[in-house]
Amino acid sequence: MPSGEIRRRKNATNRQTAANSMSSKASPLTQTKRSTGTDNADETNPRQSGKKSLKTREYDEYAWFAVFLFAASYFVITRRGGGIHHSRGGLLSSFSKPYQISASSVSVMGNHEEMIRSIFYIAKNQKDSTRSSSSLELAHNHQLEVVLSSPPDLYCTEETTDECNTNDNQEECKKQISNNEQSIPFLSYLISTTWVHDEELGRGFLLLADGGRSGRIWRWEVGGGPITIGRSLHMERSGCRSGLWVDGDDTKMRNGTCPENIFSGSVSSSSCSKTVSEQKASSPPLLGSASLAVELTRDAERPSIGKNIVVAEWGEKRIVRVEGETGARTPLVVLVPPPAHHDKIEMESQGQEEEEASHESKEVSVPEWVRVQRPNHLTYTPFGDLLFSDNRDNVGIVYRLKEAVHVQPISAEQSRDAHGWERSKMEDQADQNNVDILFQADGVIEGLALASDYSMLYILVASPVGKTVYRLPLDSDDDEDDGSGDATSNEPNEGEKESASVFYSMPFEDCEEDHIDYNGNASLSVGSKLSVDAQGTLYMITCPSTVTLLSREQGRVIGTLTSQGSKSFTSIGFGEDGYLYLTSPNELRRVKTRIGGMAVPTNLVVPQPSKLATTGGDEQRRQKRDKN
Repeated sequence: MPSGEIRRRKNATNRQTAANSMSSKASPLTQTKRSTGTDNADETNPRQSGKKSLKTREYDEYAWFAVFLFAASYFVITRRGGGIHHSRGGLLSSFSKPYQISASSVSVMGNHEEMIRSIFYIAKNQKDSTRSSSSLELAHNHQLEVVLSSPPDLYCTEETTDECNTNDNQEECKKQISNNEQSIPFLSYLISTTWVHDEELGRGFLLLADGGRSGRIWRWEVGGGPITIGRSLHMERSGCRSGLWVDGDDTKMRNGTCPENIFSGSVSSSSCSKTVSEQKASSPPLLGSASLAVELTRDAERPSIGKNIVVAEWGEKRIVRVEGETGARTPLVVLVPPPAHHDKIEMESQGQEEEEASHESKEVSVPEWVRVQRPNHLTYTPFGDLLFSDNRDNVGIVYRLKEAVHVQPISAEQSRDAHGWERSKMEDQADQNNVDILFQADGVIEGLALASDYSMLYILVASPVGKTVYRLPLDSDDDEDDGSGDATSNEPNEGEKESASVFYSMPFEDCEEDHIDYNGNASLSVGSKLSVDAQGTLYMITCPSTVTLLSREQGRVIGTLTSQGSKSFTSIGFGEDGYLYLTSPNELRRVKTRIGGMAVPTNLVVPQPSKLATTGGDEQRRQKRDKN
């Protein structure tokens, strides 16, 4: 075969092989086009595909701007706010009903105007030359305002009769039902407040202690959203659950019975009772939670961070710690030492023949401890001790529970049985010697507050003639003190290095038209009426609806804040949101301040003691703590 023919056949074979190969590679693509459609722009028209990819990239470049614009708008609306109601939660709150203004000015005493301006927000357009009185107008956005209000809780002591049995009263009863359903109270008798910071939420909230009936703890907060969160129920029956310690001294209650948290002022749809004005009504029994405190956590960022809340239960006559993890109520204080005059009263009541024997036994024996009656004013020291007060036989006593932060928790099962415990942790509390008396005075204690340098304890005492603020040093001598800080007289007792001294005193006559007769009635002195800011200025409720500011140096009055036409204030305290909060039995008020409340440090809390530590070691540790 000629060589030229051979070359032609080889070339034809190579061309056929190449054609077959191209055909096999193109077939899957052809099938894919048929399955997805013949009008696929990405494969059939590369020019259109390139334009679409370019548009997609342009959208991606501007996507961040859309996200930023949305986030900025949300922040402006919900956080920055606008108008006169921006403090309520944001710009949208301007469309809600404004808060009722309770006070729009603050009075200045003497030449302390500069101090008042450093505390409150004063209107900018107010000049000294045009001011005709000794008062300063508060800024329009920072006045004393009522943020929470409830109809009064009237506790009916007698059952009312049904007057809806006749046809003549049906129409009147229907109108009464409709009106009362809109005014059902939810607050019984607010006594105190405390601030809690939630690390998970990144913000804090205010807890309100309701001491009326069996007690409730309310939560009030302003969230980060466009609308104020407002109130929510935090704890039900916060002061009385078992009824084991409810006695018959209070004519409003029966022995062994906790009052129901069912408020009067409403009328059921099935019957129509007498109106509230026709009923025999009075203030509710106070068996709820009187005081609250956040347990200190060592080395925490702030003292308000803590999962455990300490509650003073008046219905159970004890102080408990509500464990945040389990909800168990660990008793902290059940028994306390009796006041110094308690033994004298019992000796005088005994016969002449038993007096000498009783006196001899008193010298060698420890007085029997008694159950706490009305614990109040829970205050933690920087070392982890818990200070609290109690009022017994018109004598006010300040106690200290040493190293309260180290009391071991109990289980939820033990918590149910602990209502009947006569001692904390089922042990003899008197042998533990963990509670001592720091101060006692004739009258009723209305408030406790640490000084800004933690070296002093301010104590507010109300008596039939007026109110007095005492200043008690807190130092290493307290561990050796046996309750000698007696304030029945203004002179220190013999053998004392330092004792309580009078810091400020005022007669009730200074209240003028705002005066209420005390007459030794402890119910008129309910609530925590003393607080201290970060600079050491004291805020105390002197007259029923007046807050008096005292300088830290000499206890001089620098100004007053009075709420016109409001009910008596029951407590005062700072929140970490820049507000000073005031409560009355059924209302919550606040005013914006430039200075916050005094914050207790957490790095001084005594470390957890070792299980092998002896009693002597604990005593040395306490002495070392107080020297620091």
